[in-house]
Amino acid sequence: MAKTVKSTVKRQVRRTAKRNPLAAVVLILALAIGLAVGYLACTALTKNDGFSLKGEKAVVYTVGEGGGSVTLGEDGWTLTALGKDAGDQVKVETDLQTTNGGYTVPTDEPGVYRIVYRPTHFLFSKYSLVRTVTVKAAEGGAE
Repeated sequence: MAKTVKSTVKRQVRRTAKRNPLAAVVLILALAIGLAVGYLACTALTKNDGFSLKGEKAVVYTVGEGGGSVTLGEDGWTLTALGKDAGDQVKVETDLQTTNGGYTVPTDEPGVYRIVYRPTHFLFSKYSLVRTVTVKAAEGGAE
């Protein structure tokens, strides 16, 4: 489709240039100004866009901590798209049990757990962030 548009524009510019060379210059100038304004508008709209985790990306607990389980509070995330808060457009995936405001991390044995944050907003849908929760053996203890 882009090739067709490009060839159509070229054809129109050639026809116009044959009729009136000044019209061709004005057409090209208008096209260049339109592209520049579009670029600047897109840049301004997406200037502060981003996706990041609040809090630590890696959390470490020791086996036995909390008497067999610990509640990890959900620090959350920040998602800004097109200059607006889009934090409600994030899906969270994890094997950890969900509790009010966080997750229950079993600390009865060593392991690694992941909390994956996937935006559903079209600008960030190809991205994901991961918070890693590690339960490690106590110092001097066997894993």
